[in-house]
Amino acid sequence: MRYKLPCLGVLLLLAMAPTVVEGQGSIAGRVIADDGRPLAGAQVSVVGTDLGLLTSRAGRYRIDNVPAGTQTVRVQSVGFAAAEAEVRVEAGQQSRQDFTIGAVAISVRDLTVTVGSRAMHTAADELAVPVDIYPAAQIVESAQIEMAAVLNELSPSIYFPRRQISDMTSGVRPFQLRGLAPDHALVLMNGKRRHSTAVVNVFGGGAFPGGSGVDMNAFPIQAIGRMEILRDGAAAQYGSDAIAGVINMQLKNTVSAPQFLAAIGNYFPDEWENDGLRYDFSGNWGIGIGSRGVLNLTGAFSQRDSTNRAGADARDQVIPGDADFVDRGVVIRKNNAVTQPNHLWGDGEATSYMLFANFELPLSDAENATEFYAFGGYSQRQDLHSGFYRRSLENRNWPQIYPLGFLPKFDSDTRDLSAVAGIRGGRDGGWGWDLSTQYGSNRVNNDIFDTHNASLGPCLDTPCAPGRDGVLGTADDPGIPNAMRFYVGSLENNQFLLNADVWRRVDLGLAGGEATLALGASFRNDIYKVIQGERGSYINGFHPNQSGGIASSGSQVFAGYRPGQAGSWNRSNIGVYGELEAPLWSGVLASVATRYENYSDFGGTLNGKVAFRFEPSEDFIFRTGFSTGFRAPALSQSHYGHVSTNPIGFEVGEFPVDAPEARAVGAVPLTEEKARSFSAGIAVTPTDNLHLTMDGYLTDVDDAIVMSNSLSSDFIKNLLSNFAAESIRFFSNAIDIRSYGLDAALNWRKMIGEASLFQFIASANWSQVRGRCPGDDITACVKENPVLAGEAFDIYDEFDVFFLEEGRPDWRGVFKTRLSTGAFRFGLGANYYGAQQELIALGVGGEDDDSRLLEPKVTFDAEVTYRINERWRLTVGGENIFDAFPTRFDTFGGIFTYRTSSGMGFNGRYLYSRLQASIF
Repeated sequence: MRYKLPCLGVLLLLAMAPTVVEGQGSIAGRVIADDGRPLAGAQVSVVGTDLGLLTSRAGRYRIDNVPAGTQTVRVQSVGFAAAEAEVRVEAGQQSRQDFTIGAVAISVRDLTVTVGSRAMHTAADELAVPVDIYPAAQIVESAQIEMAAVLNELSPSIYFPRRQISDMTSGVRPFQLRGLAPDHALVLMNGKRRHSTAVVNVFGGGAFPGGSGVDMNAFPIQAIGRMEILRDGAAAQYGSDAIAGVINMQLKNTVSAPQFLAAIGNYFPDEWENDGLRYDFSGNWGIGIGSRGVLNLTGAFSQRDSTNRAGADARDQVIPGDADFVDRGVVIRKNNAVTQPNHLWGDGEATSYMLFANFELPLSDAENATEFYAFGGYSQRQDLHSGFYRRSLENRNWPQIYPLGFLPKFDSDTRDLSAVAGIRGGRDGGWGWDLSTQYGSNRVNNDIFDTHNASLGPCLDTPCAPGRDGVLGTADDPGIPNAMRFYVGSLENNQFLLNADVWRRVDLGLAGGEATLALGASFRNDIYKVIQGERGSYINGFHPNQSGGIASSGSQVFAGYRPGQAGSWNRSNIGVYGELEAPLWSGVLASVATRYENYSDFGGTLNGKVAFRFEPSEDFIFRTGFSTGFRAPALSQSHYGHVSTNPIGFEVGEFPVDAPEARAVGAVPLTEEKARSFSAGIAVTPTDNLHLTMDGYLTDVDDAIVMSNSLSSDFIKNLLSNFAAESIRFFSNAIDIRSYGLDAALNWRKMIGEASLFQFIASANWSQVRGRCPGDDITACVKENPVLAGEAFDIYDEFDVFFLEEGRPDWRGVFKTRLSTGAFRFGLGANYYGAQQELIALGVGGEDDDSRLLEPKVTFDAEVTYRINERWRLTVGGENIFDAFPTRFDTFGGIFTYRTSSGMGFNGRYLYSRLQASIF
């Protein structure tokens, strides 16, 4: 019975699918240019199917599982004429088809933006910087629905901790690239900057609380044609945020039959209840417009139920002395009526709807015709997650409303809109150009339910809060009853851009050939809004609590945004850049870039980058680069303010740097972070079947923006008397940090017999993040240590340093194998998470310096895909099939069983089935 859901899902999907199995064969060959050199990275595809791949460095290709019959094979490569051939495929046989294609003037329509360079390249190895490319098939193979989780499975350089009970961060969980902050990674779509989330990751942000990265769940995974990850500093090329690297998602832009994907799955851990039912439906259709235009549409719907790995609460609940007897999170003897577990420690419920489009239309039939393009989409997602349980006997509860206590919950409604439109063109031997405009908006509306405002008293029907004077019926009464649901306000981030880019080939008389010059300019305007909540969500009604003391004000778990915290702020900046990539001589490529940006709120910044690629032989590449970079402080970091409840029940005020309260404790206006990056690596291809890369990196960030400690004293409490807060936090350019490490990857494939292909992919990352300070004592080098009323405060202390340095494991590894034979494909993968130190205390038990080792763990994934025929494909699989869990800590009295800094998560075994179908 434990596995009945996936089994029923498999039976259902099988019932939907045809049962005809057709014969299959393979097509192999070589692609060369008309001058005899092999073409690496050329796209070879079987028309009318999703079969295709890129040629090897020797120009060779082999496509397996091709349906028997006459098939059309197409070859495309940037800078070369496309070619097609009719190939007869016999069941169980290999057909051969070679191609010789000639160079042509580059067509704007064939231009593919590849991060790392604005010159045209047909393979990642041709770049002077490390770029990983993941095709659509590899992205869809993951059973994850969070794009950040997909990234975590694909690239060990990316780390995605599953934060819990962290306000809005539980719904928009950030990822890290190369150990740096979430907003140190720039995200592009079709080469255009993606707007950031409106959420400020104050709680649960890990080593870098307060960041606002891109919401990676706001677009459908099936819309992505391929993903490129540039693992190198690139602010000099792309602007702010690209300190750690760039993630570029290329949307599908091909004409194709309607394709649908349906998936269902559930968690089946051995020691916990089965939960987390998840199902996903998505569709993609590439529609031809005229003779050469295309409109590619993607729609998606997904639903995820919650998971819970919380232990039972062994504290008194309704009256003193009524605690349950609990052993290792399990109730042994029940002494009260409160259902256990009363906390939620796992993924919240989520429902999302998405629609995306990518449109391209040449304006004439000429080969180098000017082209109009547009892309973007809309998504809406509802995230339901919770906070800390309020027991019945606590002063934060009214037993008249919640006799057994209550678990307050978030209802976050995220709406994301993006639209990009442009026109691009170019002439043979002249300038290519691209003019575009874009708009992006991310808005998060927040309701809190199963809650109340304790200061409004125990009455839901008539007002009973007396106001500041303590006398009911006077003029200062709030005049409103309590409630169990409040609208607490909204956050909104808007971005508007204008971009102009030009490029051309130039002859500098170099021995290696022509260089590529690129120039560009951009105008960007950002608007950030905080919208106040309803009055009952933030007001202080001054009703005494159960014990007769001062009751907490505002809706429990998350007070509404107050009028003084609400507002709208904007900033504009202008940027110009230049980039020159030149083959100095045969086998030596150099790239130089510089960028100047001027911001309306803190001034200008100039950055540069230089990179080299040496290819002493066809099988060996050495690459190295140095760059300076920057990141502008987000508007949210300068203006966000809120009063929150921390894990042990104290009210903490987050204040913007220009607030009088923040200024009184040493806050100063934020300025940009400044970075320097160095990288060096090799790429080795000893045979056509084996490819190895290794890249070392070091990135220094000066004036890193961090959220301060929670500062508290009698002086501060007096400052915050109007906010019912007991401590204060604010943003500061407080420290200097260094991230360094090593990335390595191996890709090997081997033919077994005439019709089977075995592939092995392995990649690993070793990384360290440290404060850059003499003696490694970061706290001694914090730039602002205020002294208030004769008392010194560390705004960044040993507690923060621990998370900065231990926020992720030193080692991460990803290993995948795949065997394709006949109509079947078998896959086995593993994810390695190295040892990691974790604080036991975290404000919920233990001493502040108590730590414990998160032991190294490996999770294994497996799947089997059966190609029923050329239109239908069924996959059955599992992630974490051996049900591995991180080291169990049992903090907060055993309620919080596992720590959320572990990237492996703690939901356990996940089993799923997936059906992919082409309708026509």
